[in-house]
Amino acid sequence: MSSKIIPPVDELTPQLFRETFQRIIELKRKAGVKPILDNPQDLRERAKLYATEYRNGALGWASNIWSRSAANTVIVEKDEDLRVEHKQLMLRVLEHILAQGPLIKVDGYYGRPGTKVQMHTRVYVDPQFPDLAYRWSQLVFPAPPDGVPEAELFVIPHYLGNPLIPGTNRLMAILVFPQHNLSIITLSSYQGEIKKGALRHWIYHVYKKGCTGEHAALREFTVRTIDNEWRRVTLVIWGLTGSGKSTHGFYTWTERNSKIYLEKFGLNPLEYVRDQKIRNDDIVAICEDRVYGSERGAWVKTEDLTPEQEAMWNACSSPRALHENTEFNSEGNPSFEGVLFQYFGMLNRNARSVVYLEDTSYFDGQVDSDGPMNTAVFLSPGYFTDYAWVKLNKPEFIAKALADGRTVGHPAQARELVGRVRFVPRYSEFTIGVGDDAHVLRFYEFLKKWESKGHRVEVFMWNTTGRIVAEYKWGEVKVGERTLRIPEPVLQIKDGVPKPVGGTRPTIEETEFFLLQATRGAVKWKPHPVWGEKVLVPAEVPGIPSERLKELDPTSYLSLDEFRELLKAQVEYSKLILSQLGLKLPPEVLHAMDF
Repeated sequence: MSSKIIPPVDELTPQLFRETFQRIIELKRKAGVKPILDNPQDLRERAKLYATEYRNGALGWASNIWSRSAANTVIVEKDEDLRVEHKQLMLRVLEHILAQGPLIKVDGYYGRPGTKVQMHTRVYVDPQFPDLAYRWSQLVFPAPPDGVPEAELFVIPHYLGNPLIPGTNRLMAILVFPQHNLSIITLSSYQGEIKKGALRHWIYHVYKKGCTGEHAALREFTVRTIDNEWRRVTLVIWGLTGSGKSTHGFYTWTERNSKIYLEKFGLNPLEYVRDQKIRNDDIVAICEDRVYGSERGAWVKTEDLTPEQEAMWNACSSPRALHENTEFNSEGNPSFEGVLFQYFGMLNRNARSVVYLEDTSYFDGQVDSDGPMNTAVFLSPGYFTDYAWVKLNKPEFIAKALADGRTVGHPAQARELVGRVRFVPRYSEFTIGVGDDAHVLRFYEFLKKWESKGHRVEVFMWNTTGRIVAEYKWGEVKVGERTLRIPEPVLQIKDGVPKPVGGTRPTIEETEFFLLQATRGAVKWKPHPVWGEKVLVPAEVPGIPSERLKELDPTSYLSLDEFRELLKAQVEYSKLILSQLGLKLPPEVLHAMDF
């Protein structure tokens, strides 16, 4: 038996990695050693051996890392960019696979089977982590084990003497090879590494199909307008992790929560809404003809989940839910309060659950929209100049807002980012193969084409987890060769988590009520005090008192000069970030927010 089955480290490439893996499999088969557990039917039972079994019958697991390892991820676009550190990690993974027992192999489709966005994905998981294989299999559509995969992931959640990322002091945990449709995941047993790792490849896949892959939720409902006509709303909600995407993507108006609306706003939403459907929670493909969902299930963050968020509460409380880092209450059932578990001394803010969309009670088996997108929301929380809700009027301004992906850091993103103002293009950290600018430009072309055809698309920006207006101080940030003066929020530690000081923000019900009234055509608008007709701000939202609207207006707290100074810093900072990230945008998009 040859001792040279694994090639020398300096010879390794993604292609040779795959070839060597197949030689290992064949070697084990010839020796009578089982190399693969091929889509085993007993995955749940294997995973159950070390699961928390809640009183309601649900299962839960704890991961060794409780957030994604974005800072430990390396994307290698071309073989000529391979460094010795990349090859060392590939070598260690192959050595582990050779010595380890049979890998668990699971196959699934992203995108509904039979549609143009279908992608066969194959995941190989270390056998010590059957829960990862099982939970991932419940998110995707079944695919034939003998099919030809269009993307492959190798998941080995061990420390393997990992090398440092070249030029840094950070361990290399994840390697992504877009042009080879290959990802290697080590160190972390966090479910999000597999889910988002595979969806990276799907985002590139749908781009090649003429669409754009977006970090967004999809829901639909039919609303009675002020003209007493029924209008179908195809709503896409963009947002980075922790900004409220699942909260609003899963939101439905129900008999239970309608009582809140009657009490607060004097209106029963069920008199104006029908046929509410949840389509997808996290990553979608926006195509010219419709919006396509990626998954048959959802992996949702359960922070601050309450029974009033009925669809998500139903799914997460189901005995079929598969929990991650989710605490238990005194009755032994899953608890979403965030008062028991902790991570690095901070109370847990990133409990997750794999859920079945059927368990929301608002899913009809269809993950794709009925028609093209006609309503969009950017969850773009901020601290200084943001209104609770605004309407974006111009395609170039909308494209710039999408390119910016302005948000604030949340523990689910990474501990060191909490509370920081961030610009994450397209609210996504999963773009590979082509740049974020390619997706932005395609979306921009869609907007202009829809406009020319008379297809109306309303685009809103919401300040969900930010503040109106938080306390701030001026600081300096260096971007490339430039040093810029920017506002920074004053943060205080509360329950172990940095929180902004001061300001207000809309409640979930206020924001959903605004959405209802806006899609009905009931909101009256006025020009933004700086951007004018490019951006409209609500002058009147029937049901919300004018005093409350004033509280949600940053100009109630800032002079126009101070407001302009803060906004100017934001605009200039965003352009520098986009330039540093290498985004190439048309001048009318890049400068759409200038004043």
